[in-house]
Amino acid sequence: MKLKSKITRKLLLVGIIAILLTALSSSFAFWYFFTEQVKNDLQAYGQIAVSDYNLYEEKADFSSYEKSGVRVTIVDKDGRVILDNTPGVNLEELENHNNRPEIIQAREKGTGKSSRNSDTLDKTSYYYAILMDNGSVLRVAKETNSIFTVFGGIIPIIGFIILYVFAICLAFSAEATKSIIKPIEDMAVDTENVAYEELIPFSNTIEEQREKINRQIEKLSQEKDKIDALIANMSEGFVLFDMDKNVLMKNESALNLLQANDVVNVNVINFSRNEKFLDSIDKAVQGENNNIDLQIGGKEIQVLSSPVFSNNVQNGVICIAMDITEKKKAENMRREFTANVSHELKTPLTSISGYAEMIEYGMAKPEDVKGFAHKICREAGRLVTLIGDILKLSQLDEPLPQNRLQSVNLTEVAKECAEALKINAEKLNVSIEASGEDVQISGNRGLLYELIYNLCDNAIRYNRSGGSVKAQVKKDGEKVLLVVSDTGIGIPKEHQDRIFERFYRVDKSRSKETGGTGLGLAIVKYIAEQHSAAITLESEEGKGTTITISFPEFDENAE
Repeated sequence: MKLKSKITRKLLLVGIIAILLTALSSSFAFWYFFTEQVKNDLQAYGQIAVSDYNLYEEKADFSSYEKSGVRVTIVDKDGRVILDNTPGVNLEELENHNNRPEIIQAREKGTGKSSRNSDTLDKTSYYYAILMDNGSVLRVAKETNSIFTVFGGIIPIIGFIILYVFAICLAFSAEATKSIIKPIEDMAVDTENVAYEELIPFSNTIEEQREKINRQIEKLSQEKDKIDALIANMSEGFVLFDMDKNVLMKNESALNLLQANDVVNVNVINFSRNEKFLDSIDKAVQGENNNIDLQIGGKEIQVLSSPVFSNNVQNGVICIAMDITEKKKAENMRREFTANVSHELKTPLTSISGYAEMIEYGMAKPEDVKGFAHKICREAGRLVTLIGDILKLSQLDEPLPQNRLQSVNLTEVAKECAEALKINAEKLNVSIEASGEDVQISGNRGLLYELIYNLCDNAIRYNRSGGSVKAQVKKDGEKVLLVVSDTGIGIPKEHQDRIFERFYRVDKSRSKETGGTGLGLAIVKYIAEQHSAAITLESEEGKGTTITISFPEFDENAE
């Protein structure tokens, strides 16, 4: 029940009780004063009647008393009624009055009073008796309505008054209640201005609680903002479900990775229709931790689903989605690399072992020993080169420390590489030259030398007799370009996307003939990535190849 209604009802109840008590008290007071007045009047009438009787005796006339409703009766010593002013009364038929209380009292004390109720007539008669000198008793009497008759007559008046006052009380109580309640209601907005002193402790407590709640809300809000920012910026997908599998929270990464619908407070079936994903959520709702791999949009997605507990009671499910495409590729590349390394190492080792065994057991002719030794030396050199390239790749898997970066003149490095490869180029009847602008980039000089050397060496190996290799450095806006072009055999289009993979060869027989390990371009790719450079390949089969590497311009803060 509202406080306003309760106060109004209490005020109305107090008003009604006050009206009833006032009406009853007034009625009894009125009856009391009325009866006292009747008794006093009878006493006065009695005194006058005694005086008239003593003056006139039997000739006394009491007929005038009848008009005032007063009955005069004289009783002799024997109790017989000798006079009664009531018209038509037969004195002989009246019973003896010596047994009446007022007569007995008058004979004993000189005066007597009494009253008697008539239930049949609903009347009350009052008597006053006086003992006269001759021993007779003069009695006066007056009949009035009983108290119940009086009340019955005034009840309609009282009822009307009650209704009238009730209407006034209703309006007053409503207004009074409003005036009482309003300051309390105002405290909800302003707890400083308190109308009642009794409410000051209450107001202070409310203000303290409000400040405490505001601090807690602010703290919770800050924590929520942190969590929201963390979840929103996660590269992993995040989805939170309740026990009815309704989506409570999700981030943009989850929508992208799972290709799900952007919905909240709806069932998981409206979020995603992937059966494996739905089955994973069902298991988590049943309290089971599980993880699954999904293929969505050409990507490998790993989904971890776990139940969420609070006070040992499960109240939801949390789901984390991660893109493991690169991880899978790396695992596959690692397996392929291991297999390729084993194969590449096995081939020269088998050759060396075979030739050495033939020499050891005297199976080679004396004139063939020199040739076998040359082949063993060549395979050993190939093995050393291969191991060296593998070591370089393992080193390039680690990020390049910033303290190893320096300002490098890329044109100078290109010219040094061209000079170092000039003899190899002449052996294959290929010309090589390096030129370009005098520009600086941030990088590791040794690695950049390795990059250019491998590009130019590759261009020489896969060139044709009388061909050429050109290494050119130039500036393009905010970028520095290294362009290595050749007039060699070119690369078929179906192989162009894979030539930077480890141990990938377009022409395996030619690669082995020229001493290639299949790791040169893979090393180029890793070095370029460590220098934040982009690689572009342009090649046409039979016409040559151009590889362009775009470096960021020199950063003075890199040193």
